[in-house]
Amino acid sequence: MLNFKAQGTTEYLIILAVVIVIALVVVGIMGWVPGLGGGISEQQSKTYWAGTAPWSITDWKIGSTVQSIVMQNMTSGRMELKEISLGGTALSLTDQNVAGGSTWTANGSAALTCTSGSRYSFDVVITYDSPGIEGKTQKGDKPLIGICT
Repeated sequence: MLNFKAQGTTEYLIILAVVIVIALVVVGIMGWVPGLGGGISEQQSKTYWAGTAPWSITDWKIGSTVQSIVMQNMTSGRMELKEISLGGTALSLTDQNVAGGSTWTANGSAALTCTSGSRYSFDVVITYDSPGIEGKTQKGDKPLIGICT
């Protein structure tokens, strides 16, 4: 007569180990553990900002004193772009009415902490007016990342 109690325990421990390994891999990929997932890349930043709404950022060049950001109105109606803030520093822009679906290049001249050739990461806040509502803000979940020009 054979005793199968040890076999059930071993199978349970193996299944538990596999589940723990899968959970650690998922947590590392999602970036919930510092060092495992790391920060986002420039390409991930471009992909994120190209898909945001109501304003998307389709391209950018950031320098310590001159900034160029291509904005696109992702709505069907006209909106007025009031301000873009990078890392808490507002770019010196004039208000711009942008038709639905259209793009506009915002050329700013803020003094940003950015050394030519070094990597930067700036949180973005966009202030705009839409028909009937003034002072709306759009805050990005991911920063603008790139190499300072």
